[in-house]
Amino acid sequence: MVQRPPYPVSSYYQRPQQPGPAPVPPGLPQPYPGATNRPRPADGDPQAKPRQMLMAGGSMLALAALLITPNLGKDQGQESSPFTCVKLEQSQSLVSRDRLKALLETDLQAPKATVQELLKQPYCVMSPGKTEAGQPADREAYPLEFDPQTWLVVLYEGDRYAGYDFRFR
Repeated sequence: MVQRPPYPVSSYYQRPQQPGPAPVPPGLPQPYPGATNRPRPADGDPQAKPRQMLMAGGSMLALAALLITPNLGKDQGQESSPFTCVKLEQSQSLVSRDRLKALLETDLQAPKATVQELLKQPYCVMSPGKTEAGQPADREAYPLEFDPQTWLVVLYEGDRYAGYDFRFR
């Protein structure tokens, strides 16, 4: 008698085979027990989404708080602006182009009285400042006749002319 192979059985009736773990090539560490090669579900952990949303919201709130309060941690009692008038001398005092030109031709270290005679009485006396050399300097401000929003600031070291600057408002 001839043996016949068994009748083919439909794959519908066969048990599905679970794929086993892939063999690890020699020389590589073995995976820990219980490790699987299953892909993570598409949604991930059901608690991850609310946690991510909470972290993102908290980060945005912290960023907004920093933008709204930019002076956080800075000293609240700041000193006055370096261009603050300490004493108002002559509110109608303006410097013409001719007097400005004469000042630019004046030598440094000229006597203070010479410069004050040329420019007349200042608009205001400003808070003390410093020269480029770092020396303390008295300052007087004169608005320009042709541009009253721009001030000529004259510096004096003691009783000597030390230079000038412009203040654009």
